[in-house]
Parts: sequence; structure tokens; C-alpha cells
Amino acid sequence: MTWAIWITGLPGSGKSALARGATAALRERGVPVVHLELDVIRKTLTPTPTYSETERDVVYRALVSMATALTDAGVPVIIDATAHRRAWRELARASIARFAEVQLECPLEVCRRREAQRTGGHAPRGIYARAGAPGARVPGVDVPYEPSFAPERVIDTARRDVAASVHQIVSLAQRLGGDAGAGAGPWIPGGGWAIWITGLPGSGKTTLASAVAGALAGHGVPVRVLDLCALRAFVLNERPESDATREIVHRALACTAKLLTDAGVAVIVDATASRRAWREMARALIGRFAEVQLLCAREVCVERERAVRWRLGGGRPGSPPRAVAPPEIAVDYEPSLSPDLTLHTDLQDLGSAAEEILRLARRLHRTAAVGEHHS
Repeated sequence: MTWAIWITGLPGSGKSALARGATAALRERGVPVVHLELDVIRKTLTPTPTYSETERDVVYRALVSMATALTDAGVPVIIDATAHRRAWRELARASIARFAEVQLECPLEVCRRREAQRTGGHAPRGIYARAGAPGARVPGVDVPYEPSFAPERVIDTARRDVAASVHQIVSLAQRLGGDAGAGAGPWIPGGGWAIWITGLPGSGKTTLASAVAGALAGHGVPVRVLDLCALRAFVLNERPESDATREIVHRALACTAKLLTDAGVAVIVDATASRRAWREMARALIGRFAEVQLLCAREVCVERERAVRWRLGGGRPGSPPRAVAPPEIAVDYEPSLSPDLTLHTDLQDLGSAAEEILRLARRLHRTAAVGEHHS
């Protein structure tokens, strides 16, 4: 059984050191655990962070979404993040079946001293030096840190050394997994690949992604489909989308695909992603990547979207169509400059289009298999 452990505590309490140590120890035991270090992930999601309340909420919900995607794919996870609001950790607990929280306890003055002496790692420097300044939002000083109500483990990192603390986390992981090798999915780490299907709303992305994933699963190749609409709904949580949050959501989509493929999972991304830069970022992040460009006359796409969203032809005879949502129109859509495959879905039937994507997927899968065989 796969699982997730969230290590939480004040900045400087030792989260990253324990997460790295536990990850290394578990991998030595054959558990292909992924270490989700928020300070690393932030460099992709928010290259120039503001640390505003909205940004933090969106980033933490994106982090939970990534951990959920990995565990759903059979990949165990250690989350390394302060998450000063208890609600973010509780969201992970509600989203992941086998979940545990490790609460690190450490006096603030010890955390300050450690953070001031920090020379390595990915955490930003001078966290506590900024505390108390106008606009500062340092957890435990400027904003409250909410400790866990009922964590599965409490570790006093001011009194307990790293080795003993790591041992506690490893023991917890083994209990969650059931045995030393539990949680390993059928994929080989490093053997994943991703196909991003892009095109105007109504061009057929979701239909094709579902058809291709089903066909591959029927031939013993499990695939995870990443749907931008589902990710957006989870991350924004009914918050109106702004330019800033839209950017984070698309970056989170690319980051999730990278994490899954790095863990050996095959991925199909179903997303318009109107800005070309978002798809190009995914190409740069993912070793085995292909982009499928769907071309379809805009009027055809709008009509398809209208038919789906207004459910035309459905319902009881004589009843008016029931509105679900207005048709999505991507007026700023930037088509790919060099797609790996281009399909004209207003001229080509979806069956033959799916076959062409399947051939591309099989090539990527063979490449991944050969790469693993020679690694």
C-alpha cells in the first residue's frame, strides 16, 4: 500500500535534514519514495514568490495535489513543508488514504540559531532576519504556526539527534506501507514519459486522452491522465482565477507531470494551456516528452463546447437544455511552433486521431523501456 508522511515544524526545526535522511534510508530498503521539498517545488511554481496569503494557499493546495497524484499512482511520498496553517495538512490527510503527520518540536530560539548558521540546502536565507519587519510573514513570529492536534509522531529535534529521528520516521513509513517494499508501483523509476494534448477548447482533447489511456491500459501500460480542469478546481478551491494563480496552476500541472514521469509513471496531460511557454516548460522539465497539437476551426470548437456544456440533445423530450457553464473560449491561445504530432480534429475522425497518438505513445514507451534496460 502506498502512503504519504508530512514532516512539519517551524523553519529551522530540521524538516529537510530528516526528510532527506528518511528518504535515503527507505530507498536503501527498496522503497521508491519521493521527497517533496516545498522549497524546491516553489522554484518552479513561484520563481519570484510574494508569500501572500493567496499565493501560499494556492501553492500549498498544489503541493497536496502533487502528493495525491503520486500516491494514487502507487508512489510513496515524504512531504517536507512548514505549512503553518493546520488546514493544509488536514487537506492532505483527507485526500490521501494512508497518511501520517510528523510534528517537529523545537524552541524558537534554537530554530533561529540554526537558520542563521545554515550554509546549504534549498531554503531561502535569512528567514528569521526578516521577522518583525513591515509586511513580513514568518511562521511562528509574524503569523501563527498551528501545530498538529493529533500527529502520528512527535519528535523533539532539540533533544533527539538526526539518526534517532530518522529511525522513527522510517519505522512509521514501514508501518504505513505494511512491509519494507510496500508502496512500489509497477513502474521503474526514471522510465516514465508524458504526452501533452493541447488545442482549443472543444478540439477533442479530453475524448482523445481518455481513449488513448484506455487503449494503453488494455495493453498493460497504465497511464495517469492529468486534467487541468480538475487540478484548477482543487487548487483554487472556488477562488476566482487571476493572472497570478493561473500561472501557478499551469506550472503545477507541468511540475506534477515531471514528478510522475521521474517516478516512472506514464502521463497524458489534457490541457489547452493557452500560453505556449507553459507547454515548453514541461518539455524542458521532462526527459521523454511529446506535444500533440489539435487543430480545429474555432467555430467548430465553439459549437462542440456549447453542445457539451449546455447538454444539447440530452434530457427529457421537449425540456429546455440545462446550462452547466458557458463555453470556454481561449482567445489568447498560442499554438505549438514545433509539435511532435499535429491532428486536424475538424477533418479527421477521433478514432484515427487516437490511433496516431497511440503510435506516438508506444514509441515513447519503447524508448523508456530501452533506456531503463541500458541504465
